[in-house]
Amino acid sequence: MENQAQTGQDLSQLKGMFADYQKKQSESTTKKTREDILAKYFVPRASREIFRILPPKAGRKHIDEAFFHVVTTNAAGGKKKHGTVIYCPAHNDPKVPKLGEDGKPIVNDQGAPLMIPAPCPLCARNLEWLAKQDQSLKGIKKENLNDAQKVIWAKNLEIYKEAIKWEAKKFYIVRGIDKGKEKDGVKFWRFKHNYKNQGTLDKLLPILEMYMTDSQADFSDAQTGTDLNIVMTDSEFNGHVYKAISAITAKGKSPLHADAVVAQSWLDDDVTWRDVFKPKQAPNMPPYEFLVAVANGTNPYWEDTDQTNKHWVFPGRPDLEEKANTRSMNLDSDEKDFEQATDLTTQETPRVTISNITEDKVGEFEDDASDVGKEIKAAAPVTPTPAPVETAPAPVAEAPANAPETVNEPDGETGSDYDDLPF
Repeated sequence: MENQAQTGQDLSQLKGMFADYQKKQSESTTKKTREDILAKYFVPRASREIFRILPPKAGRKHIDEAFFHVVTTNAAGGKKKHGTVIYCPAHNDPKVPKLGEDGKPIVNDQGAPLMIPAPCPLCARNLEWLAKQDQSLKGIKKENLNDAQKVIWAKNLEIYKEAIKWEAKKFYIVRGIDKGKEKDGVKFWRFKHNYKNQGTLDKLLPILEMYMTDSQADFSDAQTGTDLNIVMTDSEFNGHVYKAISAITAKGKSPLHADAVVAQSWLDDDVTWRDVFKPKQAPNMPPYEFLVAVANGTNPYWEDTDQTNKHWVFPGRPDLEEKANTRSMNLDSDEKDFEQATDLTTQETPRVTISNITEDKVGEFEDDASDVGKEIKAAAPVTPTPAPVETAPAPVAEAPANAPETVNEPDGETGSDYDDLPF
């Protein structure tokens, strides 16, 4: 009897051990690797791609709008990475209460808190630069400027060009299936707004409208929707070859997938673009602090140029650098913030690139987005920020007429080497 009791006790302990193991196994599968995240990007690069737009989830749109900053950041090898795409909390997150000097929410006459955009150090930097413009020229046309005023105008233009480098840009995001890689499941096609109406959206919408009119059907319907043919071509600009969209056509009515079970799994998938295009962060540095570092030119980065000595670099923060590179955690750790795939892998993997253009070949970013940051107030400890003043935007030189619309990067609109992967 005693043996049976003892045996039962032993079995109970063993069951607990197995349960703990299975729990840890389940938790580990929720962590996204580099490959997992890449699999959720749809970036047309082959000569012909086929994409199927999925019907939107309840309360969502077929084509979402989101805002991201496109900035220069520190990168491996001590280089500067142009065109890094970074999530903007001020434009994408819910508004937050405005705080007074005492740290308490400011309320209106009805006692409700005043709500403002979530703080974003990059938007604050944009307004900081705009505030430096000389306001004496406001309301004066360029052709009416005297020689002294033309000097001021030129200076204002330089300030404006610097300011727009920090401005949040509008992007469009489409949720769908890459028919060439169905095993990846739901993907997201993101492309940049083009204020000249010559962007990807301007090619896509007429085709979708024509299909809806001619077929009297929803282009995203699981039974009567259509796959989209995306024809790519090589386009040359400034001596460099870019992948650009040549044409988009609708193939005609077809079911989402021949296997109803597969189709339903795609329709039921709850993944959103926010699960893919997340705010950037680094070990022990949450997204807000990462944005502060980017604004100050001191963002951390993963140094992997020496394959025998991969490590994190934190410019100006030796304390965080030492902590990030102290391998006190292992694969059995219960630390839930351990999400750096590059720090876990033992396989020699090359640096991920979304472009066929090297960093050395990438030119300066040319802005083509509308101004959407006027209402954002500087609420971040970036540097002391003067109060923004309302300014008439300085003129910006237009891109050459033959400048191509490139889509070999996640943004799909410019020749910059956009790379918004979180590692």
